[in-house]
Amino acid sequence: MKFSDASSSVRSVLLSRPATVLPVYLAGTSVGMVAQSVPIVGVVLAYLLLLGTGRIESVFTALQGVDFSGSDVSEAEIERLGDAMMGLLTPGTITVLLLSVVGAIVVLFIARAIAEAAQVHTATAALRDEHAIATGITGASEDSWTFLKLAIVRALVFLLLLVPVGLLAAFAAIVSPALILLLFLAVLLLIPVLFVVYLLFLFVPQAIVIDGLGVRTGIRRSGSFVWNNKARVAAYLVIVVGLVGIVGFVAVLFQFLGVGRLLGIAVAFGVTPTLSVLKTALYLDESPLESRKRGSVRGALRRGLGELASFVFGRPGLVLVATGLFTVGIVGGWFATSPFALDSLQTNVSENVFGSIPVDMFVTLTANNWLVAISAAFAGLAFGAPTVVALLFNGLIVGGVVGLLPNTTLAVALIAPHGIIEIPALAIAGALGLHLGGVAWRYVRGSTTAADLAGELIRAYYILLGLLPVFIVAAFIEAFLTWWVAANIM
Repeated sequence: MKFSDASSSVRSVLLSRPATVLPVYLAGTSVGMVAQSVPIVGVVLAYLLLLGTGRIESVFTALQGVDFSGSDVSEAEIERLGDAMMGLLTPGTITVLLLSVVGAIVVLFIARAIAEAAQVHTATAALRDEHAIATGITGASEDSWTFLKLAIVRALVFLLLLVPVGLLAAFAAIVSPALILLLFLAVLLLIPVLFVVYLLFLFVPQAIVIDGLGVRTGIRRSGSFVWNNKARVAAYLVIVVGLVGIVGFVAVLFQFLGVGRLLGIAVAFGVTPTLSVLKTALYLDESPLESRKRGSVRGALRRGLGELASFVFGRPGLVLVATGLFTVGIVGGWFATSPFALDSLQTNVSENVFGSIPVDMFVTLTANNWLVAISAAFAGLAFGAPTVVALLFNGLIVGGVVGLLPNTTLAVALIAPHGIIEIPALAIAGALGLHLGGVAWRYVRGSTTAADLAGELIRAYYILLGLLPVFIVAAFIEAFLTWWVAANIM
């Protein structure tokens, strides 16, 4: 296939029928939240182990001795706080935390393998104009073990290359600075080696899915494809380098403008699916996909609002359960921290802390809350457990902050104006995650089909689009109005 034909197929998929692939790629963004839930549970268990030992109390006592209203913190205050924090590291808590980190790594590899298998199968089916998401679900079920082996082999190969250079760097820095020149030469030699290894693994996922190969044969087939299709691969690499450069420039620009979280949306909805579908189209080497009329953003949002209303009124019990979990987290966080309210922690609400015209914070809050909602919803595919953890944990954070503030009225004034919109929206995303968890569980048990699960993923995609305007309103209130309400109340 010519590179131009592959590019045309990518445009046809992502611009004309985005709902056929984007739900699976957005589900891939929740892998981090799925893995993150393990250490969150570990931290909670460590906290429970420390209850009644006096160690947690000593940390809050040290914090109460810090004057947060001052410009500087004394060395004595830092030392007392450091000693109190070190007291939290008992053999029991260290064991729990280490086990949770190991568990998070294992879960990350498994979830990433399932997501990658689903994405490549979905992209392949979309390029063949088949039922993409249903095929992706079935393919993930069949090939997740092969993709997990690929992830392990790939990680081990890169570790074997990087670890010796890292050890040499540490040795040069600590023992013999004269080895810096040797380190520089090692890095120069390592760069082309890493590039060759990258090329060897580049099309292995496509070889597994399209050719039905294992990891070892897939690596050989990927290397052979790169060698025999140098022009196509070179064009793909130019696109990769160009996109990386653009993303880097945009990242710096967004950070300068204070809207860095927008980059996460651009990567999730644009960069990642574009590169994945393009790579699959190049390897698939079939006739270009027939172009269709581009999808309408307005139409997608209109459908999203309709699906949102249908879900809320159709699943009120799940929304109440999600709201209840968030509330339990708030109450638990407040009970955990309210005895240690920090009198020295004062908040000035005489003016907006975000600035006089906080457009940047408004955009950042919208993007951040929407990305959290997307992750919380699709993380529910892991049978709902990560969504439950996310709801409880975010509630704990809110309750913990309220408990630490010396003035509860002030805390409520700073949260309630936007919270009456934002918290229900996050609860709806959580309810969606619980719903997807139930559907995924029924699929694993064989009581529902891949087509049914695919339909629910597409519906979830539109519901999350429908939540975007809700988060825009909540972010506008938080950035422009919350401070005014709090200032007038206080």
